[in-house]
Amino acid sequence: MRTRRRRLGGLAVFVALLLLGTTASTAGTGSRQQPCGVASALPSPPLSRPHYVLSVHVLQGLQAAQGRLVVSFTAPTALATDELVFRLWPNAPRYARSGGHLSVTRVREGRRLVRVSDPNRTTLVVHQPVAAGERVVLSMNWRLVLPREEGLRMKGRGRSVRLASFFPLLAWEGNDWALDAPTRLRAAEAWTSPTADFDVRVTHPSGLAVLASGVHVGRGSWHAKAVRDFALALGHFKIISGTAHVPAPVRVTVGVEEPSFEPPRLFLRSAIASLERYSALYAPYPWKTYTVAAMVDTGGYEYPTLVYQPASDANLAHETAHQWFYSLVGDDQARDPWLDEGLATWAEAAMNGAPPFADAEIPPDVANRIGEPMTFWDRFDERRFFLGVYLQTYRALLSLGTRSEIDCALRVYVDHNAYRVARPNDLLRALQAFVPDAKPRLEAFGAHF
Repeated sequence: MRTRRRRLGGLAVFVALLLLGTTASTAGTGSRQQPCGVASALPSPPLSRPHYVLSVHVLQGLQAAQGRLVVSFTAPTALATDELVFRLWPNAPRYARSGGHLSVTRVREGRRLVRVSDPNRTTLVVHQPVAAGERVVLSMNWRLVLPREEGLRMKGRGRSVRLASFFPLLAWEGNDWALDAPTRLRAAEAWTSPTADFDVRVTHPSGLAVLASGVHVGRGSWHAKAVRDFALALGHFKIISGTAHVPAPVRVTVGVEEPSFEPPRLFLRSAIASLERYSALYAPYPWKTYTVAAMVDTGGYEYPTLVYQPASDANLAHETAHQWFYSLVGDDQARDPWLDEGLATWAEAAMNGAPPFADAEIPPDVANRIGEPMTFWDRFDERRFFLGVYLQTYRALLSLGTRSEIDCALRVYVDHNAYRVARPNDLLRALQAFVPDAKPRLEAFGAHF
């Protein structure tokens, strides 16, 4: 990729933290106590963030969808680029082997057709120069054939549809385009996307309920503000709703696909408790809604303001934690998977008392490798990925100090990196305010800075 660019100056060094009377974060579920003795507020999302206008039409038979996308992108004031890069994740090998395919046609700026190229199946390069600070608006048509395999992030056929990372998605990571290869592991992600706004219109065969990211603003229409992606589910759901107080009210909606394994109220109770707990620990949940699509044939998959959860498991602690670690504070999930999965596992333990399989042994071939990218983890099975990244990151953080110290550091990390794509050094700076020798101690577990 040829990118015309000038590097931004280095990030401002963290100022000394005035933590008068730093205290343990002992607030229970729903508490509004400010941890660490510091009352803080999140920064506002970037004013020049991208804006997607997306139409989605799910076809009869639930095997395909199509629509139109209009997206605006503004180059940072100190950078220029020769091209815009969109990722076509339904073309990743895992989906393609099961018949999944996303195609794009008629890419335009205004009425002018724009030259595009596809260096690989998951990458669409739009050859449109954008000067520093300039805004460009592109439009395109898209068509998606859904994969046949069950249990994936995208699902069609049968009685329900799951659409996640299903449309052309900008791959800007703040200073450059993220060109990571897709992963083969079902549970893992490899994408990086900027905070953006979405206006989405959904049409579909009759008789199906829709659960989607953001706020339902009218018949078939949703608006999602300052999120990294947009996801939805269509099916036959038992739907209930409630309110979390973070302390501002958040509307929580739970849809459990029929035939249901667990009562919807259990999912709702877990979602509300998790939102309130994490809001007290790390930062108030910044969106107005949170939606859970509990489906028969899915794993736990996180998206901003919406998560997919197995209908047989009402424990939402882990997927809800991703609303802070991946959704609010982004990361390059192919390069630094420990920054979302490891931190979500740490937060999950705050809800459940311990992480899953707390006493499991770390296999020697993945021991002390928490900082490795997905190109390393793709050599192993899902269990080794979990033990090497999720559980081992939890243990690495636990080795640094008390839970209250690490939770305070994570609050600083969220405060300083909300709506950005963070890197390991951003986490390290927050930890060093509480654990000065955090760097060598995390490096002993395989972290890279």
